[in-house]
Amino acid sequence: MKTEDIKITPKWSKSKDEIWNEAFSGLEETAPRIRHFSFWKYIAAATITLVVVGSSFAYFYKTTEVAKRGSHLAVTLPDGSKVALNADSKLSYKPYWWFVSRKVELNGEAFFEVKRGSKFTVEALQNEIRVLGTSFNVFARLEKYSVTCLTGKVEVRTDKGKNILTSNMQLNLRNGILEVSNNIDALPFVSWKENKFSFIGVPLVDVMKEIERQYNIHISTTSNLDYLYTGNFSKNKKPEEVLEIIGKALGITLNIEQ
Repeated sequence: MKTEDIKITPKWSKSKDEIWNEAFSGLEETAPRIRHFSFWKYIAAATITLVVVGSSFAYFYKTTEVAKRGSHLAVTLPDGSKVALNADSKLSYKPYWWFVSRKVELNGEAFFEVKRGSKFTVEALQNEIRVLGTSFNVFARLEKYSVTCLTGKVEVRTDKGKNILTSNMQLNLRNGILEVSNNIDALPFVSWKENKFSFIGVPLVDVMKEIERQYNIHISTTSNLDYLYTGNFSKNKKPEEVLEIIGKALGITLNIEQ
């Protein structure tokens, strides 16, 4: 019999597609999968790092303005509030944190004109003043702490408690004794901004310190300085003239150290 005359008929009933699926159904796809989320993960981490670093920088960075002895300095804060610094005074604040917290630190004397807005805080000699929008003068030196309100309302916090000052009121803290005065004439206490100086019953020692600051001089005397002085003068006068005026009124001699 010739082989071409032989015919073999397959004995299965499944289609070729079914056979293929059964033979290869256990195989898994081995092609690598591309993960897209890793890139965005790094971007998110970098963004968070920048925010943290930027916030830390904004919080800790300070600007300090200094009015040297013998000079005054005008300062405009980020919100437009204005500060006049008297001689030998220093003001510090955080410019990049300003719109989160309007807070300044003062050492010396300054007159504030605060724009209305969020709470505005002045820290000086471990005391605190809180305002919203007003004008006031702060004297914060070792010998005395004093706040004079010209317009609006201020809240002054000391270790003696909390006091509210309104227009033409003044708080004085000296040697642990706190006094609050009503219905004063506030203008003489800020006359220094116009280079005019007014003293009403001020210890002569404090008057001498103020003259030294304004003219950047040192005063010497062999006389007793246990006086209270009342008077005024203009900085347009020479320091020798000012000392002569004060000395004659009290019968003492005051000299400028060379």
